[in-house]
Amino acid sequence: MKKLYFLLVFALLQTSNSFGQNTIKSSKPKIPTTQLEKLIGTWRLIEFADLDSVTSKWTYRYGINPKGYFTYTKSGILNLNISAETPLKISEDSAKNYNINLLNWVTHFSLGYFGTYTVDFNKSIVTHHVKGGSLPWYIDTDQPRQFILKGDTLIIGDTKTWKRILVKTD
Repeated sequence: MKKLYFLLVFALLQTSNSFGQNTIKSSKPKIPTTQLEKLIGTWRLIEFADLDSVTSKWTYRYGINPKGYFTYTKSGILNLNISAETPLKISEDSAKNYNINLLNWVTHFSLGYFGTYTVDFNKSIVTHHVKGGSLPWYIDTDQPRQFILKGDTLIIGDTKTWKRILVKTD
């Protein structure tokens, strides 16, 4: 009978531990342990620059202080939005009478796309598998991007002819 009582008490203790009732929770944030965990999250755009091949100077098509976020989720979803530091201001009523050149719009005012992503850490390439967005020519294409992760900074681009610099927000 004592053995049965001991086994029952032992089983109850194990069950309560498995439900987390006797575990100590740390208040420290989880530290990413893999490269992928370092990439996962929301990144705020702080620089969007392209090198002008004629002048050899950096150009900032969305301004010196562009707005935007790139989000990479744990489940492999990508969401990217970029806006100029000074967006075009028009009312909803006047928008229906406003004609735009799409290429001019996405290269100077705003762009966004979404889809999934994969990462090749050996080659430092993140590939955006675009499913939709404001760039019709990107839809259903793969967009490979070189990247560098340095702490809370993500640099996308070759850094010689183009670069997108982002900082982690979460």
